[in-house]
Amino acid sequence: MNALGKGLLIGAVQVALVLAVGGKLLYDRAALPRAWVETAGFDPVLPIRGRYVALNLLFEAAPESATIPAGEDTASGTLVVRGEAAMVVLERDPADERPRGPLQFMRRDTHDGERWMLVRPVAFFLPEHAPDPTRGAEPGELWMEVTVPRRSLPRPIRLRRSGDE
Repeated sequence: MNALGKGLLIGAVQVALVLAVGGKLLYDRAALPRAWVETAGFDPVLPIRGRYVALNLLFEAAPESATIPAGEDTASGTLVVRGEAAMVVLERDPADERPRGPLQFMRRDTHDGERWMLVRPVAFFLPEHAPDPTRGAEPGELWMEVTVPRRSLPRPIRLRRSGDE
């Protein structure tokens, strides 16, 4: 195979990979449940910044969550969607009382009471000339619509402020 054939083959493989990832994300958006989630701003200190905002997601604990002792501020769990709200089901191993679950959460007191914040912030990429929606946002004002995969991080779709419909 000559150099042109090898280059075309590598290009075709790369296009196939991009189409496969894009197709999976489109399928997930159509098939997985969606929910609006309260956000809290987070500004990472990175030497290279793109046009994105990093946001922490806040969740209420579902009624069937395991009880987390008051002294522990971190827990593991999974996300479930109830109506239009996403909630965290906190999990503990009954044998040794250690946290288990694919996602890590931290306890956080907010203006509406106790919430569980996803430890890893979610990046939301902005169009080139769009204003930063986190500037001037009060606590509880900025919400993100996400798709909720069964055992991985939520995937952002769009942002809105409270009162915008």
